[in-house]
Amino acid sequence: VCTLTQRFQEALAAARESLRLAKLGGSQAAQAEALKAICQAAVDSDSSQAIAAAEERVKLLRQIGDRPLQAMALIDLASAYLARLRKKLSTCSIPSAEDTIGALRSAKDAHTLFVEQRSTDGQARALPIIARVLLFNGVHPDIVEASANPDEIFADVMSGKYSSSQNALPQQPQPTNLKVEDVIPDSKQLDRGKFGWNNATAGFCYTVVWQPIKDRKVGNSKPRGQYDLLTLGTGYKHHAVPTTVALRSNDASERNDALVVFMTTPDSGNNYATSIMSAQHTLGGMIEAQLRKMVFVQFGESFFDFTDTTAQRVEMHSVTLALLRSARIEAPFLTIGFVGGDAASWMHNPAPLIESIFDTVESDECEIVYKNGEGFAPSMLHRPVDEQIQAVKPGKVNGAKFAR
Repeated sequence: VCTLTQRFQEALAAARESLRLAKLGGSQAAQAEALKAICQAAVDSDSSQAIAAAEERVKLLRQIGDRPLQAMALIDLASAYLARLRKKLSTCSIPSAEDTIGALRSAKDAHTLFVEQRSTDGQARALPIIARVLLFNGVHPDIVEASANPDEIFADVMSGKYSSSQNALPQQPQPTNLKVEDVIPDSKQLDRGKFGWNNATAGFCYTVVWQPIKDRKVGNSKPRGQYDLLTLGTGYKHHAVPTTVALRSNDASERNDALVVFMTTPDSGNNYATSIMSAQHTLGGMIEAQLRKMVFVQFGESFFDFTDTTAQRVEMHSVTLALLRSARIEAPFLTIGFVGGDAASWMHNPAPLIESIFDTVESDECEIVYKNGEGFAPSMLHRPVDEQIQAVKPGKVNGAKFAR
């Protein structure tokens, strides 16, 4: 009654008195019951005393020969070890090796007795204790479920299989009487044959070239759509304002599908970081707002020959292309186009560039750059990279050359 009402001190005192009387009467069965009461009363308040009582009870029942009660006593002993292990973890992050081994051994012995008695309920009581102990020691409980054999688990624990920096379990035995040749390899053991370089990128190298769109025959075969335009821009407005007027004057500007046009002016080189972040934040806003169509427009820039090493102005369109190509991968629902052109193309006849702004979101030709009034589109060509590693053989050095 005292134990059920959580008056553990009174329960412990009553159990001790019962044990004293049982010893005076010479009844081993009564002593076993009294020791069980002591274990149950002290398991939360004084787990060490509970362990001592449980061990004495197991020893007494072994002498009596009552194997079913002995199995239950071993379960109580394992639970007492587990309670002390859990209490010690509140002050030390490394689980106690003594309590771990004690709980595992007691649960293993109890499981063996339950197997002899064909008690599935008893076996089911032993395995969770083992799983909980191993979990405290950083071992995943799936290992217990996969094995379901406490004897094998205990043998693995003692052999050092589960030893780690998270516990104090026995470590794997270190090999002894090693031979020198097993520790220090000789030159023959290190001889692995001739070494050869391996080019991991062989066959996967491509070069982007710009081809005239008139030769590609990919044009827009769809009827022109109707769009509700929203124009954004960075830098000064000398090019953006006329382009915006031309876009809104186009027949496609009829307030239907949303289309965002982001314009980058030639002064982006003076505000490079600002232009990059503006484009990136605009893409993020498109994704967040679930808008579908967008076109980047670049003024005053065209593609250039990458083999030309002469000094050139800071260009922006290659960074913009990198951003929008990445956005197509990360947000496949976006339809992103790009139209760029040098100053000659925008000044001489901007009409084809204006039409291309709509074409890039309606056809497969989604990136168009104009140079001297002619449109070009990118294409990838396979191009093996030149060999970067070359063998160099030292020549003979004339000693007289260095003579003073």
